Amino acid sequence: MTNEPPPIATSTPPPEFLPANAFDFIPDLHALLLRVSREELELKDVDHESSHIRLKMERARAMVANLPDVDRSLGEQKKEIRELEERIEKQRGMIKAVAEMQIVKDIIRRRGGVE
Repeated sequence: MTNEPPPIATSTPPPEFLPANAFDFIPDLHALLLRVSREELELKDVDHESSHIRLKMERARAMVANLPDVDRSLGEQKKEIRELEERIEKQRGMIKAVAEMQIVKDIIRRRGGVE
């Protein structure tokens, strides 16, 4: 029997942060709708005027699709969280057990530390 940690589901490393304005198309959409409602923009021009909003939305979709684990189900993610929490509890138990060993207490006492 070994003291190796149990195997857990592995996820990919965390991504670089998404740009702050990655999903910032709502103000543009709002401005476009205001222009239409105020009749500052003709309906025939809406398609052309909204193209930059569509591009922002497509980029945002692509960024989300490329996030790690986006294809994993909620159940899979919850299972990994449970496994990691169990592993943390085991590690805490081992640390506590080591800290309670007499030899460790003696070393701490000799170095002037507290028990």
